Amino acid sequence: MAVYIPIRPKWNPRGVVVNYVSQGQLCVRSWPRGYSDANTATQRRQRGRMAQVCNVLPYIKNLLAIGYSPQIKRNGRRVGSYHLAVSTALREWFAATPQGDELDCARIRLTDGVRKLPAGLAFGREGGKLRLAWAKPLPWMGGKLLLAARQKGLGQWVGVMQELCDGVAAVEVELPEAWKGKAVEVWVAFVGDGGRVKTATRHAALPAAVPLGGGTAAGGGEPMRVGCPPLAAKGGKVRRAGRRLTARLTREGACRFGLPHCRCKPC
Repeated sequence: MAVYIPIRPKWNPRGVVVNYVSQGQLCVRSWPRGYSDANTATQRRQRGRMAQVCNVLPYIKNLLAIGYSPQIKRNGRRVGSYHLAVSTALREWFAATPQGDELDCARIRLTDGVRKLPAGLAFGREGGKLRLAWAKPLPWMGGKLLLAARQKGLGQWVGVMQELCDGVAAVEVELPEAWKGKAVEVWVAFVGDGGRVKTATRHAALPAAVPLGGGTAAGGGEPMRVGCPPLAAKGGKVRRAGRRLTARLTREGACRFGLPHCRCKPC
């Protein structure tokens, strides 16, 4: 039995018709006039979680696209990197509190990998710059640093994806000017070997000034310097065509939705 996968062209307004397969036959119908929302406790809990996820993940969307690998489900449905991260967040990144479920920032993961982070990974912050160092260069080829930073008071995020040169064991990132003297949260992970190697994620809350730990001497050499990245944005609004609520009635037997070469059966 063939599986029909409906494809909506970009120029076809969303909501003109709903097409689906029933008993091996392609059917077309109008949108329902209304829907019933049970608004159960489970639904409210899930919606509350989703609202919190949408206040975080869009800012690091470019990092999640690298850290999470798209998947193809058994039914052929393709799931992108961002939606896999959303699904993971809804399942694993929340903690129960007296006020309800809250997103635990320490559980945020930039990748879906579990490989150990480089030994001796340490953070330091001084003079508006964030420095990371680890014991020795990464053992795999094509290493990349994924770094997300947030200043909670200002509600601002930055995301850095930096390709690491051979022999590099320290990176220095310039932070926005407005973040000087303020605490910063940082998430770090590494990707390498064409995306086949992904480490776990390290979370750290750094005050205004933190001397770098033991990773400095172990890393050795000059750090790779990265200029101040732009502030991450949630993204603009998605343009959607309005739903068509009225059906066009043409000659008898013709398609009420105006589709060419189609005829509607009487109800």
